Amino acid sequence: MGFGVFLYLAWNNFEIPFAPWTKTAETKAEITDNALGYGPMGRGFTQIITISYQVDDSVYFQKKKLSQRIEKKEIGSKVLIEYAVKDPGNFEIKGFLKQ
Repeated sequence: MGFGVFLYLAWNNFEIPFAPWTKTAETKAEITDNALGYGPMGRGFTQIITISYQVDDSVYFQKKKLSQRIEKKEIGSKVLIEYAVKDPGNFEIKGFLKQ
């Protein structure tokens, strides 16, 4: 049981997803900044993207570090996110949309 939980968390980059009772909604966000850095031991690269999205009358700017498995994203690209309705700053990237 414990090993299964460890594998699940490892597969999700040790990020805990939304609790089952959390009400969520989806929206589109736009990448407004992309900071590139070297990956571990100089191999590959890492990306920290800044996304902006609007919920009701508020605009949110959030940063997210992407996995090395994800190809380089350009500024202006669209992202599909899922956010907690009561706390829109709590979000999860669901996918990247083709332009």
